[in-house]
Formats: sequence, C-alpha cells, structure tokens
Amino acid sequence: MASAMKVRLQIGVATVFTTLTVVLIGTVVAILYFGNRELALNTAHDQMIKARERSVDHMLATIKGTGQVVSSAASFIGEFPDQAKSFDGLNVLQALTKADDHYYGIFFGVEASGAFYQNILLPKGMQTFGPEATPVPGNATRVLRFTGGHPDGRKETYFWSNYAGKTKLFHERPTTYDPRERPWYQGAMETGELYFTQPYVFESTGRPGVTFAKRIEDDSGTSIGVVGIDMTLSTFATILKETRIGEDGIVFMLDQNGRPFFYSRARSDGGGARFLTAGSVDNAEIESKIVETAISSWRSDGEAFFRFTAPNSGETYIASVAPIPEIVGVRPTLGLAVPEAEFVGEIKRTTVRALQISGLILLVSIACIVVVARLLSSSLRQVAEEARRISNFQIGHDMALGSRIKEVFELESAISSMKTGLASFGAYVPKDLVRAIVSKGEMTGVGGTSREVTLLFSDLQGFTARTENLKPDELMPALSHYFEVMEVEIAATGGNVDKYIGDAIMAMWNAPLEDSKHAEHACRSALACLHVEDALNSDTGGSPLLPLHTRIGLHTGQVIVGNVGSLSRMQYTALGAVVNLASRLEGLNKVYGTRILVSEDIVRQVPGLFLFSEVDLVSPAGTSKPTKIFELLGESGDTAGFAPSTARRREAESWASCYALYRAGSWSEALAALQAHRDTAANPTLADTYIARCQEFITNPPSEDWDGVYSFMVK
Repeated sequence: MASAMKVRLQIGVATVFTTLTVVLIGTVVAILYFGNRELALNTAHDQMIKARERSVDHMLATIKGTGQVVSSAASFIGEFPDQAKSFDGLNVLQALTKADDHYYGIFFGVEASGAFYQNILLPKGMQTFGPEATPVPGNATRVLRFTGGHPDGRKETYFWSNYAGKTKLFHERPTTYDPRERPWYQGAMETGELYFTQPYVFESTGRPGVTFAKRIEDDSGTSIGVVGIDMTLSTFATILKETRIGEDGIVFMLDQNGRPFFYSRARSDGGGARFLTAGSVDNAEIESKIVETAISSWRSDGEAFFRFTAPNSGETYIASVAPIPEIVGVRPTLGLAVPEAEFVGEIKRTTVRALQISGLILLVSIACIVVVARLLSSSLRQVAEEARRISNFQIGHDMALGSRIKEVFELESAISSMKTGLASFGAYVPKDLVRAIVSKGEMTGVGGTSREVTLLFSDLQGFTARTENLKPDELMPALSHYFEVMEVEIAATGGNVDKYIGDAIMAMWNAPLEDSKHAEHACRSALACLHVEDALNSDTGGSPLLPLHTRIGLHTGQVIVGNVGSLSRMQYTALGAVVNLASRLEGLNKVYGTRILVSEDIVRQVPGLFLFSEVDLVSPAGTSKPTKIFELLGESGDTAGFAPSTARRREAESWASCYALYRAGSWSEALAALQAHRDTAANPTLADTYIARCQEFITNPPSEDWDGVYSFMVK
C-alpha cells in the first residue's frame, strides 16, 4: 500500500491555522453581516410604514387646515356679504390663505345673481395666465377675477394685483360662466358641510388640483352662496416627496383604479415630481424606469413589501406599496422604493472594513504562526535528523538544542537517553547489526540465513600464565585497551567483532552487512592487528600484558548467520564447520610457531594480493576433511602497506624448498635442509616441527599410501 503524502509541520500548521482562522472570521463576519442586514431590512420596512403614516397624517392635517380656512371665509362672507364683493374683501380672503403656495385661489359664488369673485395666487415663475396666455407682469402676485351681470350681458373681468392690494385691469370678456353650475358649488349646497372635488386640471394653469367648498349662510341661516379654495396637488407632492427615504428613495401614487398619477424622482436626481394626465393609460407616461419597474413588480406579485432590480444599474431596491385612507375623495395607493444600499450600504462598508482589519490581523497572525512553526519545525527537524542518524547507528554526534518548548525538550532528552542506551548496546552487539536492526525498524526473532563469511579467531600467547597474579583493576583496563585497539583495525576493514572469549576475539566479514571482498579485508585486518600490536609493544612503560603476542586464524566458507538463543535473550553469531575450522587454525599457530594461519579457501579468494607460505596439509581435531594451511606473510608488492621484509621473503623461499622435499618424501634430504634452514630462521619452531617428523619417518617410514595429511587428535 502506498504511503500517504507527508506534509511539513511548518506548512501544515500554517495551513490549518489559516484555514480555521479564515473559517472563523468568515463565519463571524457572515453572521454579523446577515444578522445586521436582516435587521436593516426590518428597519426599512418599519421606516416605510412610518413614512406612509406620516404622509397620511400630513395630508389629513393639510385638508383639515384647508377646511378651517374655507369655514372662516364662509363666516366672513356671510357676515359681510357686501364688503366681501370688493377689492378689500378679496384682500381679506387672501389674508386667510396666508399666501400659502399650496392654494391656487380662494373664491365664492353668489346664489341670487350667480356673480363670482375669485382671488388667484399666481405660482412662482408663472410666465402667462389665462386662456389668452397673457404675460404676467413682474410685480403681479395675484389675479382678481370678477364675473357677474352687465347691461350688455354676462362678463368676466381680470385684474393684476400684488400683496399690497394695488390692482390693474388687464382683461375683460363676455362669459357664460356661472358658478352655480359648477360641481363644487352644487356639491357644497347639497351637503351643507365641507365638500371637495375629485382631482382635475385647472383651466388657467393646466395644473392638477382639487377644490374645497362650503355653503355660505347669512345671520338667518339662509344660503347666500358657496365659498371655495383651489388647492394644487403640489401640496400633496411636497408631502409625498418628504416621504422619500434617503437620497435615492422615490415615492409614487396610484389612483383607486390602480393607475399612476404621481411619482417623484430621487433627491440625487433633483427631486422633481411628475403628475400624469387623467387620461394616461397604465404607466405609459412614466419616464422613470425605476418607478415603472416598481409598479410592474407590484402588479405582478401583489406583495406589500418586496424587492426588485433596477433595469439600468442592476441595483436592488426595496419597495413598499399599500393603499392609504381616503383623501380628497379617493383612496389611492402609496408606494415607496429605496435602494437596498441605503440600509445595508453602511453595513457592507463596515463589513468590508471588518474584513480588511481581519485580513490584516490574519496576515500578522499567519506571520507569527509561521515564525513559531518554523522555530518548532526547526527543532523537530533537528530531532528527526538526529533520530535518522540513530537509525543508521551514527551516535557519535552530539545534539544540543535546548528548546524552550517543553514537549520538544522532553523529546530531545528521550533521544539523548536512547543514544546513550544504543551506544552502550553497541558495545555488546556488533554495531553493524545494531545499525541494521534500527534502520529496518522491525522486530527481530530467532533464526538465520546461509551466507559465505570470513571468520577471524585471535588469541594472546601466554595470557593465563601472565595474568594469574594480576589484580582485576590492573587486568581489565589493560585487556580492554588491547581489545579496543584490535577492534578498531577490524572495524576499519568492515569486520564485526562477534564476541570476546577471555583474551580471544571472534570476528567476521560479510555479516551482517554484505562485503564482496570479505576475504581480502579479513587478511588485511589480520596484518593490521599485528602491526598495531608491534606499536603497543614498543611502549615499554605501558600495559602489564606487554609484550603482546597475538596468534590469528582465518577461514572462509558457508555458515548459518543469525540470531541464536531464546525470544527473551538472543545472540547474533555464525554457526557451522567453518567456524570450528577457523578456531582450530588459530590454535595450530602454537604448533607451527606462526602468527597468522589461513585456510586454502582464503588463498583461493585473494589471488595475487598477498604473500602466503604453505605450512602443512592437516586435519584439525573435530574435522574430517583435510585442508592445506598457509601462513599469511604480508601483502604482495614492495610498495604495499604490509609488505614483508626482504629477510622474511628469503626465509619463505628457503622454507618452500624444505617443505617441497618433505612433501616429496625425501626425509633425509628434507632433514638436512631443515636443519640448515633452522640456523637462520626467524621461526625455528616451524623447522623443529618438521625436523621431528623427518626423524620419525626415517626411523619409521609411513605406509606407501601416505597422503601427507597430518591429523591432530586434540585441539
């Protein structure tokens, strides 16, 4: 199964922290935004309802005030009918209106004669007046109109006037106008109470409005006429425009048949108002796309509170459309539309600022967490690197992190303790074996494998006799120093010390680590051990074991290598006949006076690399197969590191001649040659061994089938 992808601590911590922080900040901001947005929309709904109520109250108050003006005018005319028909009387009526721009004019009609008296307030900026479109003088603020009987027929007369009461005739014409025939007159006469007409367009100005009228009675209660006030719908337009919410809010009104007759523009667009003609169909004359869309959406959904999208800008609007109480004889529908941004815009801006601040805080937090994660990961990376070195059994490196993070410090302490333990463990077990066990990370068990290895056995000559009187505190340091020096040379060529047996050493090559040149390395290690021993012996004031004299045996072959013992206690070693023969070769050095004896198998594996001298054909004790044994003299070549001396080479050549005579069975010639060789030999023991054999064979010749094998019965 493929292992999962690994993530670096620094990246992982920063990513997780960033993700959690972004989610947390995003969630909080979203909750705040949508919560505040909902609150703002509810506020918008409430504001629209209150705005509608305020506009209705204002309209009703305006109507009430107008009714009071009409009632006061009726009382004045009823009490002073003759005076009311004069310029001064019209000035009094004008004073009752308080020069309010909402009032177009105040007038009254006489029941007996059908005379009509009217005070018209000219709207500001009006250029012409009347059916004849007469230019308005600069100082004129009013028009006084008189209609009544005349010797030549019924006529109407117009006068320019100002607030000071100065008048000037500017038009006179015949007329058929009779106030008694007008709806406002008839309605007031019938009801006896305040009466107002349906909205209509005033003839003289072309502007829409309504007429408020009331019957005039004299002191006896007799009806003598009707007084009325024309009020332009601009009054209601002003009220409605004040109803608008915000800079971009609009307001519109539909009549009782659902047809638009008024709408306002937003304050940001100038705030103008527009009245639609009475004959307009649906919203064909609406110039505002926002109003048109609002009305269409309301007609489509029929909801009192809804949203729609402006066709040009794509901006979302909130709208409220609902009927209001009857005003001036109709029950219109009032609509308000406000951009959603008017209510949630500040919330959005606050949210953006919150996100910006949160983003800045997030960046600072990420920077801090990256620094902390880097410090933490740096410490952990060093700990991991130390653990990796330990897994390769590289335990010589000192780790001194001293982290201030408690857990990391405890991990460092645990690693240091493990290093100390493994270092101690490596003193008992071959380091390559420990390295292999640690690097594999697997449990070990009893068992082994067949492998060709080269084995070395060494022993110190005369160790028992020289150490029997030594104290332990003298012996142990000296012997330990000797073992340490020997192990260094063995390990330098890839060998592993398997065990120490008293003063003896057992080592092997090609296990547990593979070594294709194990025989060569073992031979070179044996030469190095003798060389370093010579260096130790030159120190006359050193170990109580001096002088040292090490004997070595080398053999190579197939063995079983593995763990031997029980599950609770195991030993890594090699088993087999090859081990036994290597040990026997070390012991035979005592017989032949040699330092390093190797088997024929060793010689075959290192052709041309070393100089060997054949010593014998033997069958050591505990073995059944004869083997040639050789003394390892040194490396081949005069420039090699462990090349034998010239004298050593001459001695080897002399010995080879003697040994050849012995192998040929020429006992007398061999004896003579051996005796001559002994006089100059550095190793007389070897010559003495064969002199004794030749003397024996001269006296007691071997059988004719003698094969030259010398069998040892004891170790």
